[in-house]
Amino acid sequence: MNRIIFMNLIMLSLFTEARQQKLSLKKALELNVVKASAQSLGGHADYCMNMNLKNLISDSLIIIVEAGRRLNSIDDQNQDILITKEEIIVLMKHEDKWFRVKGYCCQANNHSPATNAKYDINTLADSNLVKLARYLNSNSFDTNVEQQAIWAISDKKPTAQITAKNDSLLVPLRQLVANLKDEPLPWYTIISKTIVFSGGSMETYPLWLRGKLSYTNDKDCYTTLHILNNKGEEVCQIIKQWALTGGEHIFDLNIPLKGLAKGKYTIEVNAPDKQLVKREFEI
Repeated sequence: MNRIIFMNLIMLSLFTEARQQKLSLKKALELNVVKASAQSLGGHADYCMNMNLKNLISDSLIIIVEAGRRLNSIDDQNQDILITKEEIIVLMKHEDKWFRVKGYCCQANNHSPATNAKYDINTLADSNLVKLARYLNSNSFDTNVEQQAIWAISDKKPTAQITAKNDSLLVPLRQLVANLKDEPLPWYTIISKTIVFSGGSMETYPLWLRGKLSYTNDKDCYTTLHILNNKGEEVCQIIKQWALTGGEHIFDLNIPLKGLAKGKYTIEVNAPDKQLVKREFEI
């Protein structure tokens, strides 16, 4: 009898805790006061997931769905989805509620899920993805920008692919991602395009390399730009401009990347008799 009373007191304490405060989804699941599931609305980005919460107790609840939670695909061919927008959900007693959540693919090599693909709630993602998700929760960016930022962490895609038309606004985001990856901030950006094929597979293609190279020279001459692959083979040469003696010159880059293999490259600006500047980039 004492054991039954003790267990009832524990359950009463748990339910009282649920009544008196907002609960993170993590805490609510631990207390077993809600049941949760999710399914795809079709697609891999933005408000692409539908989540269900069922209140298991006879009191109302306020549930905080955390930015940084990783939804796990039941089908291993499909991508897991990282939630990037916190949702606050009010549940009346025993209420069963569906609502949309914002999230992005965090497995670039898997398939974009079809409508109604099943997901379980899983747990919070690794610490770097959680930090990025919380940053995205507090800021607003283009959908492609947010997706590229997540892939830069989850799939080690180039940080330079985090870019958009008003690119100066993205420097803090790129800096955050570079810091999380423990790498220097890229001096360049890469314009890319992601294609989702009919079967759900995806591929991101680099289109343009953009950036600025500054240099000085000691005589009037033509400057040439050379791009070398990791084997030292030249894959591109462009005659750019006539450079006058002295002062700082800017080589403004807008170079097509179509047809270049993924990997590391070296870019050089040369005078006829010497190298003026040399930098590296990766696609």
